[in-house]
Amino acid sequence: MKERLGQYINKLMVRDHYNQSALARELGVSRQMLSNIVLDQKEVSLPLSLKIESLFSLPEGTILKIQNDCKIHQYKEQLRKDLFEKLTQAHAFWSYSEVTVETLPDELLIEKVFVHLDMADIDKLFELFPKKFVQKVWRENMAVQGEYLFDLNVMIALYFFHIRKPEAYLRRQEMLHLNKLIRYA
Repeated sequence: MKERLGQYINKLMVRDHYNQSALARELGVSRQMLSNIVLDQKEVSLPLSLKIESLFSLPEGTILKIQNDCKIHQYKEQLRKDLFEKLTQAHAFWSYSEVTVETLPDELLIEKVFVHLDMADIDKLFELFPKKFVQKVWRENMAVQGEYLFDLNVMIALYFFHIRKPEAYLRRQEMLHLNKLIRYA
């Protein structure tokens, strides 16, 4: 987990020997407001972030970057939990023992979402992971399965990856995969 903004500000206060009251006075905010920021219960405004950066001689944008990184991390964590819950409701993990959102590998999450969930949920994969990673997982784990997922893979190839001639692409991926297996056998 990335460092939260409140933790970061606490470290700066300790480093420069500030208590919350003194720092609040220095920044021109109430102690309660600063306390809420340190507890990550309130976001820092742009003007206040600039004051904090100036006071602690931080590079411009440091405070807002930490704050936004935390928001992104929380959003992605919630997105992953939502997808996991939908997959659990769809019984996608019936053959797995004790799978949790924390232990679920990214690759398996991607595969299961493609197979068990709808287009809107598949779109969420591209918020959670880079497109190249999603495509790599699909290509290496799903596109090579031949007839089993052929129709689904054609749709995925066309809609999500804009692959022209998806049938030929899928046959080629399957052959490359089989050749690789033969080489390592």
